[in-house]
Amino acid sequence: MKKAFTLIELLVVIAIIAILAAILFPVFAQAKQAAKKTQYISNMKQAGTAVQIYLSDYDDTFPLGMGRRPVVNTWFYGGVHPVPANAIDSAPWNTVERRDMASNFVLNSCQPYMKNYQMLEMPGGRDTQVAGEVFNPAVAAAKVGMTYNGYLHSYNATAINNVSVVPMFWNVQAVNFRGRGMATPALVCNATSGGCSFNPGGAPDGGAGSTSGGYYVYDFTNTVWQFDKKGVYTRADSSTKVQPIGTAIDPAFVAWGGKLLDPYAAVIAGGAPASLWACDSTFNGQAAGSAWCYFRPDRSE
Repeated sequence: MKKAFTLIELLVVIAIIAILAAILFPVFAQAKQAAKKTQYISNMKQAGTAVQIYLSDYDDTFPLGMGRRPVVNTWFYGGVHPVPANAIDSAPWNTVERRDMASNFVLNSCQPYMKNYQMLEMPGGRDTQVAGEVFNPAVAAAKVGMTYNGYLHSYNATAINNVSVVPMFWNVQAVNFRGRGMATPALVCNATSGGCSFNPGGAPDGGAGSTSGGYYVYDFTNTVWQFDKKGVYTRADSSTKVQPIGTAIDPAFVAWGGKLLDPYAAVIAGGAPASLWACDSTFNGQAAGSAWCYFRPDRSE
């Protein structure tokens, strides 16, 4: 006659399974997080490579971080551009002129080299979108986690001092913006004619009233931390790596040397932005607040 399990034996087995689960679940979570990070590093690297191919086709000139508004002809600095260019069906983005404008934004203009909007998404990032946004049902709106360094807007690649340190793509916060992309920091160019590019001597070449100090985020309440308080960065030479971000908690701040190591001088306890590093006379003799040091194309280290 076959002997059945006793209640105590069943409880022992259940207890052992519970102990094993408690041990293994954190390991599985870490493995899943590592897989997301590896995937995103690969995506960021591919985006950087796409820009390198773009440079070879456009006389070593970086793609635009913003488009010009039709009619008024002003630069849309600090704005979130539709990605793809025809992803939005609500005004003013449902016109041919506005979609042509959005097509010049880096994440759209480089698509012939990327051939994949899905690679723009940050695995594990919080999804967000513009309130009341109406999407084009015929187009898959991209989830955009990557942020472009707006100081590279129309900048000549040969003018960069050290391509292995100047950021090209990064993540201003751990979010995926549905159907939208942006560049930050941004060049604030107010001229209605002519170009707009970073000027190592001060305000950008973009007319009176222009400044290099434009800084924009999606939501100041959201954390900058992505993977274990680190972020993924693609440099101007397309090299990609993970490094610490937001290492100082407000009201503390990192020392001067940290201006070239961490884009944020401090974050609040949850990781949301608190302050950033603007350049002063200790960096190439620049005027105070002239630009965000970490992203300057003329940095050499």
